[in-house]
Amino acid sequence: MNRKKKIVRNIIILIALSTLFLNRGISLTPMAAHEASERSIHYGPSKVVHIEDFDDGKYILCKYDKWISCNTVKKTMFFFWTFGNQVTGIEIDKGRPLNFTWGYSSDRNKLYGIINDSNINKVELYLDDGRTLSQTEFYDNDMFLFTWEGEASFDNIKFPRKYIV
Repeated sequence: MNRKKKIVRNIIILIALSTLFLNRGISLTPMAAHEASERSIHYGPSKVVHIEDFDDGKYILCKYDKWISCNTVKKTMFFFWTFGNQVTGIEIDKGRPLNFTWGYSSDRNKLYGIINDSNINKVELYLDDGRTLSQTEFYDNDMFLFTWEGEASFDNIKFPRKYIV
C-alpha cells in the first residue's frame, strides 16, 4: 500500500473513532464516563464519595452543592465505558431525618441517600421478598448505598436512632 492510501485509511479510521466517541459518550475510564455524563447535562463537577463495582459497571455515589447522586457507568465494547442513568440525583432536604431515592435497570436495583440527623446510626432496608439489608458505616459520614439483584422491590426503610441520654 502506498503512502497516500495509508494516510487516507488512517484519516478515515480517525474520523470513525472520533464520531464513535463523541456521539456515543464513550470514554476510556469509568471516571471519564462519569464526568462526561455530568457535563452532558451541565451538572457538577460533583465530589465522588464512594465507588461500588458490579459485573459490568460501577455505581458512583456523589455530592454536589445541595444535591446527591448515584451515577451508573457501564463497560462496553470490552474496555470502553459509557454513562448510564441518574446523574442528577435528588436535592437534600435538611428538614427530613434522611433523604433517599431508588432506581433500577434490568434486574439491578439501587437505593441511596443521605442522613441529616446525626442521631441515626443505622439504616435498614426491607425488601418485599423478605430480605433485610442494613448499613452502619456510612460514606463521607452521612451517605449510604444499597444495591441488590433480582426483581425484589423495597418494601420499607427504617432508621433507628441512637439512644440519647
